[in-house]
Amino acid sequence: MVVISVKRFTEIQNFIRNYHGLFVNCNMELEAKFPEYSSDTLGSITAKEVVQRVKSNHSKISAKAASLVKEYQTTARQTLAHDVLQKMAIELQIPSIVLCRILLAKIYSDMAKSELNEMLRMPDLIPDSLLAVNVSYCLYSETMDGPITDLVRRFIGEEYEVRLKKMARDAGMVFYDEGDLRRTGYDKTPDLKMAVPFMYRGQVINWIESKASFGDMDSHKRYVKDQLSSYGNRFGPGIVIYWFGYLESIADCPENGNYVIVTDGFPAKDEMEFLTFNLPAIVEDDDNSSEDNRITK
Repeated sequence: MVVISVKRFTEIQNFIRNYHGLFVNCNMELEAKFPEYSSDTLGSITAKEVVQRVKSNHSKISAKAASLVKEYQTTARQTLAHDVLQKMAIELQIPSIVLCRILLAKIYSDMAKSELNEMLRMPDLIPDSLLAVNVSYCLYSETMDGPITDLVRRFIGEEYEVRLKKMARDAGMVFYDEGDLRRTGYDKTPDLKMAVPFMYRGQVINWIESKASFGDMDSHKRYVKDQLSSYGNRFGPGIVIYWFGYLESIADCPENGNYVIVTDGFPAKDEMEFLTFNLPAIVEDDDNSSEDNRITK
């Protein structure tokens, strides 16, 4: 069970916020400092911290785009190095792909956003060969942002959704998945909607949502607002699983209401109770007349 106390979580946050270096190295040092938590848990916490940092600082960094371009061009001409952008990103404490995106938009300001995104995905398209090498180096070494990172995260999310369905089938649950619900006209859909609800720790469960991430307070409140509250209002109470653990305080936050139950894994067999249906028996009268068949309980 991966439920992290507020005190321990704050220690992890402070370590990440005070770290200067590559994020991949930050994760490795986190694992050494907090060995009781998995690399998935610590990596997810780091990713959420970085996302929040980028949101807070993006406008300030974008405002300095012209001076950053000049700094890059000066250093690149002097050194002809392949890692100029990466080192600049470390100083700014942001993912290197974020810096690449800002600089490309400034240098090639006449290009459409779609063209700039293609350059990030395929740096060979960048006319400046040294800039292309720098962007390519960032692309293949960055673990917090970029097309490769997005693809990896999508695959991990899908892997845990598949895992959830298998566990639900093995437990004997009857459910509809997202595809089933969308075909019937629902727009916002949980990963699993129970066709037959079950009891979990005394609570009726109507749906399960899978999150292949760590559940911190900010992201959990956002999920409740954007997704989970609508599931609760439409279907009744349900479970959100944070596979990489969660901050202890989110389990009891007021936003959950009576509709959201937080866990860090699939419910254990002894915690669930399934509804059973006793089919009525059909008893015939003495003359075996089909017209006089009656149902008895």
